Amino acid sequence: MVRYLLLLSAFTFAAPSMADFTTNMGVGTKHVFRGMKESGQDIVLSAGFDYEGPLGLYLGGWGYTGSIEDFDTSEVNAYGGFGFSVWDVALGFGAIRYERAQETGLTEYTASVAWSDYRYSYYQDEDEQYDYQEVAANWDVFGGNGFVLTAGMLTLEGEQDETFDYSAAWVVALEGGADFQLKVTRHDDRGNAFVIGLNKQFDW
Repeated sequence: MVRYLLLLSAFTFAAPSMADFTTNMGVGTKHVFRGMKESGQDIVLSAGFDYEGPLGLYLGGWGYTGSIEDFDTSEVNAYGGFGFSVWDVALGFGAIRYERAQETGLTEYTASVAWSDYRYSYYQDEDEQYDYQEVAANWDVFGGNGFVLTAGMLTLEGEQDETFDYSAAWVVALEGGADFQLKVTRHDDRGNAFVIGLNKQFDW
């Protein structure tokens, strides 16, 4: 879903001169996380908020559900951290807490570096059972529309082989802070997925 771009924007690490608060709502055909389909429903609804404070501080929360009647297909995440720039290079450090229905919660610690249209991110779980690395590139095309490529690698503790995932997304900027996304993903073990999403951001 379009959530990927919201997370990507959280790691641009431009420290604002004043606090900024936004909320977002979205709908998509499925929720795919690192190439893996997380939702068992054909349509998922999502909502979240993001806060950017002074000195590069950011905080946010996001969640989705695949069924209003049955929240067993739901997930809620919270994240926060800070970032700063050194010349043209942006650095960031933070943590993400994942809470999925009927599963034990999980915390990841992350560090990222970004330059121009390119980003590298490293994620480590709290129990050091795995790490995940991701590279991404995003380009503005045709008046605010965007093309995003990502590649990720998951390494399990004590395992020799890595698992890779890839994605390509075309994002169309609509009026009023909305965007429409077409996304194709590929996972070594889970195969291919195609996602259609629509997201709306509200500035406060």
